[in-house]
Amino acid sequence: MKKFGIVIVLVISIVFSSSIIFANGLPFEKYKEGLISFENQDWSEAEQYFDEIILEDLSYSEYLAKSLYLKTILLAAKIDRDVELQKVFTSGEKAVSFKEGELKNDLKNKANDYKLSAKRQVDTLIGLANYLLTNLPPLNLDIDFINNRWDYDPEWIDTIKEGNMISEERLNVLENGILAERVKDYLDLTLGASSFNNIFVITAERGDNLYYLSKEYNVPLDLLLDLNKHIEDPNLIYPNEKIYIPKRSTLAINYPAYFYYISNISYQANKERKEDITRLVFRAYQLTSDKSHIPYPKDYEIFMEGIEVQDYQQKVTAQAKEIRTQDQKINEMEAKYNELMKELQQLKSSLDKENNKRNSNNDFLEDSDYEEYNPSEDPLTY
Repeated sequence: MKKFGIVIVLVISIVFSSSIIFANGLPFEKYKEGLISFENQDWSEAEQYFDEIILEDLSYSEYLAKSLYLKTILLAAKIDRDVELQKVFTSGEKAVSFKEGELKNDLKNKANDYKLSAKRQVDTLIGLANYLLTNLPPLNLDIDFINNRWDYDPEWIDTIKEGNMISEERLNVLENGILAERVKDYLDLTLGASSFNNIFVITAERGDNLYYLSKEYNVPLDLLLDLNKHIEDPNLIYPNEKIYIPKRSTLAINYPAYFYYISNISYQANKERKEDITRLVFRAYQLTSDKSHIPYPKDYEIFMEGIEVQDYQQKVTAQAKEIRTQDQKINEMEAKYNELMKELQQLKSSLDKENNKRNSNNDFLEDSDYEEYNPSEDPLTY
């Protein structure tokens, strides 16, 4: 009996311990940690938490959907950053002369690294976006995105474009700085305020206006105008004047905007995935559009027609540009050819004159010229 009691105690202890461990690994716990890391711009740590939830949360909870959203926002921002830095380093590589072969090669390799990095991440982004698309939960987020702590000097970008490398330390700050800016951009573009509650009061400072305050506090300008009707001119606010700011309670994902921007940056980074991206855009359009009564084939044809026309216009524009470039090169080659022929003609003329002079001074005359020889005209005759 005593042994039986000990076994029961051990079982209860194990179950209790396991429940504590499981609770610490629950999706909402990991999501909370991941969100804190995200807000603090600890990108790798945030991704680790989100990845764990995506792999382990088979019940498709709202924390899985939120993790998918924030993970894809981070991926889109990374791709956007890599696309930009690829262009920056490509400009730098073109600015360097062939004499500086090593520097030119380093800049070219950097540009290629960013290009490959962006292309690889597109695969993951499309896969996760499709995963989120299978459910489309009406997600509300409470996120506090702090100011960019990776401040960088914009002149570093100009330095690279001029054909100069920057230190690895500065490049790291530049990469994280651009990434933080892009994350904020994608959050602003794909999140909308679903509701507001409470109001707080601020004191206006010199130079304030309602437009910039709406951007700073991320509230709709119309709502700000309605709450501050005591201000006659929204562009003219006097110092120490009271401004009423609505406090945002929740943020909701704007799915049409989300899928548009996700697809747009994916296509920029990897046009080879056009078919998959088009399928994602169309499916998202079908699920988020209010025109659900339109038959699928007709809607699809209209959508595809628009894409094909746009692509065709882009191809025609690119071809026309290429033709203009080729014409310019042909004209340059023709000008160089004409200049070379002119130089050859001058050289031939000079050689002819030189030969004529040598022939006239020749002591030994050819037999064919002997009958015409006049000794009195010979300069060597005394």
